[in-house]
Amino acid sequence: MDATQPAILNIILHLRSCNEPFLLRYNGQPPRWSDESLHREAYEQNPELYALLALITHVTTGQRLRILFQLLQRSRVGMSKEARQTSDRVINFLLAILHPDQVLTVFLALRRVRANHKHTARAILQYILNHPQFEDMALRRRPAVVDAIEHALGKNVARGSVKKLSDATVDKSDLRRYLLRYAHNPESVKAILPFLYHSPLGTGLMPAAGEVKYTLVHQQYRHFEVQTERPKTVTATNRGDISATLVHLYRGGKSPELMSALQHYVEQAAVNLPKFSGQVALVLDASASTRSYGDREYCSLAQSVALKLVLEKCCANLKVHTLGGVGELPMPEGYTDLAGALLDALEESPDLVAIVSDGYENMYPGDLERVVATLPQLGIHTPIVFCHSKFTASDDLELRRPAPNLLQREFWHQDDFEDLLNSLFAIALPRSLRIAGAKQTEASLQEFLRQKLTFQEKELATWTTSH
Repeated sequence: MDATQPAILNIILHLRSCNEPFLLRYNGQPPRWSDESLHREAYEQNPELYALLALITHVTTGQRLRILFQLLQRSRVGMSKEARQTSDRVINFLLAILHPDQVLTVFLALRRVRANHKHTARAILQYILNHPQFEDMALRRRPAVVDAIEHALGKNVARGSVKKLSDATVDKSDLRRYLLRYAHNPESVKAILPFLYHSPLGTGLMPAAGEVKYTLVHQQYRHFEVQTERPKTVTATNRGDISATLVHLYRGGKSPELMSALQHYVEQAAVNLPKFSGQVALVLDASASTRSYGDREYCSLAQSVALKLVLEKCCANLKVHTLGGVGELPMPEGYTDLAGALLDALEESPDLVAIVSDGYENMYPGDLERVVATLPQLGIHTPIVFCHSKFTASDDLELRRPAPNLLQREFWHQDDFEDLLNSLFAIALPRSLRIAGAKQTEASLQEFLRQKLTFQEKELATWTTSH
């Protein structure tokens, strides 16, 4: 963790980088996870935002399991109604996209720590009793399924309910209040449950051994985990629609059709990206080096300009400082004086300065690094981020880091914009709210993730929700 970075950014970076498995030992002990304190503190500070962080792109599976466990383990006493609803929605979402074996591990971990809250029991029963392949899961993972159900209902209630299913002379009206309360198809559940306790009533109802079906259900939602497939061979025109259109404009000249297409692609991309109400200064490197050559001609600059156009839609107050040409499509020319442009950008005390460049500083090499090191001595603490515009993900940046003392971010494809903007906006501290700035930034991120959750829910015909 970097103590100089905002806490929320540290958490996001950890969720993306740490994929330590969430495991249970066979000794009956509670789960042990090295970052438990980080998750606990993040939950206690803002439980709603903590839950929504599961929607951040590239969060590892191990971290999503930890978030699910934390949301189901913790009490909701004192939590607002809106936060409870958001937490439930995230739980349902995670239950739908995670592998069933991993979900069952979380359920068993909840039993180990004796977490028996109402929302915990509801989530367990809705998931198991309504799973599209409940029969197959009961066959393959019978002990785990039994343990989870008995933890949610209580051992005596669960076993007593199954006995009533087996006894034709007993009144079964109260089963709806306990066992079948969350079952979408009670009759199907009644037919399957006795098998879990080897009741004769369940004999012959289970599928024969063979293909494992219960582990395949979540696969239909795997598109959430996988971004648009990146090309194996990168070209000037397969790094996103905005950049591709800009390359055509740079190489072939302006045309009404291309300009119209460019505007459409920018607006289309900006709709689903985070927004920021503060003041952002963008140092756009359009110096001669950004032209490049051969197959890469104009490609780095085109991606930088694509980011600028998107930022203009996502930032309420954006000021662009261009090195090189002028206008919407600056032509690459001149030297790269990043330090001078940075000083110009800082004059208006923005909330954030983003330097977007190919990384070649050829006017006064090392000048940017020296200026950045001097700024704190002058009382200037504005967050500054160096954003590397690359041609491919594997570009070598060894000779393209003019200021190692700056926070570095990289991008090469249009799909990288969401992660990049989230990082930038998490760093920015509104000057009008220096003390409350972090809360405002978190609120903006929270609203963006809430909208993203709503969009994802439309794609999930999940069985984990109540009817």
